[in-house]
Amino acid sequence: LAGSIGEMSRYTLSKFYRNIDPKLTRIFIVEAAERILGTFAPELSSKATRELEKLGVQVWTSSMVSDVDADGVQIGRERIEAATVLWAAGIKASDLGRMMGVETDRSDRIVVENDLSLPGHPEVFAGGDQACFMLENGATLPGIAPVAMQEGNAIGKTILNDIKGKPRKPFKYRDKGQMATIGRNKAIVEIGNLKINGAFAWFTWLLVHIYYLSTFRHRVFVLMQWAWSYFTFGYGARLIVNRDWRIYREKKQGCDDDSSS
Repeated sequence: LAGSIGEMSRYTLSKFYRNIDPKLTRIFIVEAAERILGTFAPELSSKATRELEKLGVQVWTSSMVSDVDADGVQIGRERIEAATVLWAAGIKASDLGRMMGVETDRSDRIVVENDLSLPGHPEVFAGGDQACFMLENGATLPGIAPVAMQEGNAIGKTILNDIKGKPRKPFKYRDKGQMATIGRNKAIVEIGNLKINGAFAWFTWLLVHIYYLSTFRHRVFVLMQWAWSYFTFGYGARLIVNRDWRIYREKKQGCDDDSSS
């Protein structure tokens, strides 16, 4: 997200809007952990940080947001004045679990059995962002697309086995690796012991996402859109939804007080 905003301010906005100076754009990533992309290997996380900094993104780690208001973000004793704040600190499940009175975790995900059914209700299943599946080591599966896809497939097979009178099989998650795109020709990929970054990782990320689209028509359409954006440095949507502009400028020290006595 931060990489895309950095590229947009440098290439797209400066090209189409004469009154916008990309040098005035300030982009921050505020991360409470010691490094960004903490699920990746440390060397890939460091590589991502360096690539973001090249795009003009300031990465603040070991920094926890204490307050957010209409004019900016408070980080302990530090404050960042900002008209736009994007919150990307995880997801929270719907209130369905609490409404049903079943056990949930702190993110309101429903705690499920090893076949993804609800405890005491084998006829009810939960998957994806709504399910809290416990692994043997005590960890839980994250709310990401590969987990949801595998859980949905497993639930479908379990229902078919019930109809056919076959025994249920416990759900086993297959970790196929993880990928993160940073910007144009910039990405990181980790699959087992394989760790790659740069243009080849970005191309791998693109192929995987195209492959998992539902139909051939969607694959061709999305590929054409991405190709157009890649070669033209353009983005499909530019919407102005609020004309009440707020421009923040650095406060000058020692300015004269306008008030008169």
